[in-house]
Amino acid sequence: MSTMITTYSMWNAFRNCRKMCEWRYVKELVPVSRDQRLSFGSLIHECLEMWHRDGDVSAVLDHIDKSLVNHASDESQKADWHLARAMMIGYTDTYPVEAFEIIALEKTFDGSIRNPVTGALSKTFTIAGKVDGIVRMPSAGEYYLLEHKTAAAIDAGYLDKLWCDTQIALYTNYLREQGYPIIGVIYNVLLKSRLKQKSGETDEEFVARRA
Repeated sequence: MSTMITTYSMWNAFRNCRKMCEWRYVKELVPVSRDQRLSFGSLIHECLEMWHRDGDVSAVLDHIDKSLVNHASDESQKADWHLARAMMIGYTDTYPVEAFEIIALEKTFDGSIRNPVTGALSKTFTIAGKVDGIVRMPSAGEYYLLEHKTAAAIDAGYLDKLWCDTQIALYTNYLREQGYPIIGVIYNVLLKSRLKQKSGETDEEFVARRA
């Protein structure tokens, strides 16, 4: 009998609402449209992957243009276009060279689920996932997970949540089993600018002020 491949997202949904988990992961029902915040976060993740892989900021900005192709006429896309470009230009200007060495990007893993009491392997479920990156600090040769996040604000409440990030603990465990001696995580948090385009301000004027 084949096992069901599960993810952290599925188990998190199961913990919070079993009916939601059933609808999404068993019956495979999904919303007609995707949450704008999730779409924007995915875009920034893609841009950071491109930057860390190739180091070509012009390619990153071109990817933003192609991902938000209607930004000239759609107000929602225009706001995301300005914000994404500002964030990536700011990031690449601030960190033209990272302090770490990239080992892997968008690294996938899979593994068995083991009963922590008996040590028995599940005959029903396995688990799979993907991390944003695995990096190494050249000075000491230590391995870390690289976790990208976007945030509207970085305050004490936001930082406190990172200390009990179950997803990162889970991913670290499975990557260690695959031979990566992970000792910690680098949270790469990009703060969303609060700068907004003024009424009557042209795109050219806003770009100049945003810079």
